[in-house]
Amino acid sequence: MERRNFIKNSLLTIGGLMLGGAAAFRYKKEQEMKDDFLPPAIETVHQGAGRNVLVLMSAGTRHGNTDRLMDAYIKGLVEKNHTVTKAYLGSIRLEGCRGCGACQRNGHRCVVQDGMQQIYPLFAACDTVVMASPLYFWTITSRLKAFIERLYAISVEDKYPVKNTVLLMTAGDDGEATFNQALGYFHIISGVLGGQEAGTYLAGGCTGCEKTARNIAPEHLDNVYQMGLNL
Repeated sequence: MERRNFIKNSLLTIGGLMLGGAAAFRYKKEQEMKDDFLPPAIETVHQGAGRNVLVLMSAGTRHGNTDRLMDAYIKGLVEKNHTVTKAYLGSIRLEGCRGCGACQRNGHRCVVQDGMQQIYPLFAACDTVVMASPLYFWTITSRLKAFIERLYAISVEDKYPVKNTVLLMTAGDDGEATFNQALGYFHIISGVLGGQEAGTYLAGGCTGCEKTARNIAPEHLDNVYQMGLNL
């Protein structure tokens, strides 16, 4: 009797492990299938004969107000046949600058090995960089700030590549001074990159995470679409 119980219990244990393994395998496959449908962190939206535009979306939420504003702008760019590459900084592991100075001693290569290694060649190839950010604590997001800091690695005697620059922002507030801090910082960065500002659009009065649904006024989307057409 004890032998039969031992065999029975052993078979039940083995069967449980097999079923558990099968369940784990199914779960893994389901997750892989879900991942296949997620938008990529870096996406070539359009290949055209016009400008080469790198769009950096720095909001932590996809399909939110900033993403919608950015896509409306991109729609105009595509209709003008510009090449557009879109990068979601929130989906890329991106550290801030360590201030170690090693890049200035080793051929302008950053010692921090993260997602910025994917962005450096895209930045080098583009002639226009679009920075899209919600307003977090009165300025741009930390993700976008980290990207800007890490450009130090490619500087030569504190000189940087010349790029056309665009700033797109959203915010819940819509006061006269709402975007002042962010806009002032953008002007500094644009000056560092050659002073060739190609436009700013500051969309205030958006409904953010404090409400049940995010919302951006249609006129903002229409206006920024026209901006894209006029680049």
